[in-house]
Amino acid sequence: MKTDEVGDAAPMADGGLKGADRVLAVLKALGSFPYGVGLIELAELLDSPKSSIHRALGALRRAEFVEQDGDGRYRLNYRFLKLAFSYYSELDDTLRIRPVLAELASHFGETTHYAVRDGAEVVYLAKVQPADSRFQMTSVIGGRNPAHCTGVGKTLLAYSLTDLAAVERFVEQFGPLERRTPNTHVDAVSLDAEFASIREHGYGFDREENEVGINCMALALFLTSSSVPDGAVSITALAQRLPAAELGERVDEAKKIIRENLGDVVL
Repeated sequence: MKTDEVGDAAPMADGGLKGADRVLAVLKALGSFPYGVGLIELAELLDSPKSSIHRALGALRRAEFVEQDGDGRYRLNYRFLKLAFSYYSELDDTLRIRPVLAELASHFGETTHYAVRDGAEVVYLAKVQPADSRFQMTSVIGGRNPAHCTGVGKTLLAYSLTDLAAVERFVEQFGPLERRTPNTHVDAVSLDAEFASIREHGYGFDREENEVGINCMALALFLTSSSVPDGAVSITALAQRLPAAELGERVDEAKKIIRENLGDVVL
């Protein structure tokens, strides 16, 4: 791939990149390698000398935007991702949804989230805790979790993995899936059953599947499509305080709040 295909950085006469343009081209290229990329491969991709790419990577590492793993591969740092998602969380959809999260948090007295799916993971774009909350959830805006063991993740997966064959392909592609707790579903058959239940009832659960002692009820939001959800909202609570069964009994309360604020965007 030529340099001018990577981004808007201006090429030099010899086809290379200069200064800030090189740094930005490296930063953008790294976005295509979530599991990291080596120096030689990156230099070939950007059609630039290894020494120049190494200097650009050094600048990005000093800014804590890039990190290097034990195998010498470079990838975007969590600090950069958090910065990017913090900005993204202020865009239109999240601004529309944040008041809903605040009302849900106040009504249920529990932490609420809005998340979108990114491959086998979910990314949290918004989070609201009730004013009197004494328990701090570990989730952060811009943070990620495996989709298969979270309420928001399973709810979003349910509408893209609509039969056992599709679930099997997902498990084969991203497996072996991490078993976060004894309750985590990691095989295709049990996940397929979970997804079918979500489609039937219109909401999903995390029954201490991502973290022991934490329950979550999630609803998909169909903001721009009637069949493909844009994201999902969740109500997350201590299992001891709000059991999953009780959360399920109150799903209509959550749907009512969402519809009053956003319209008919939940099933």
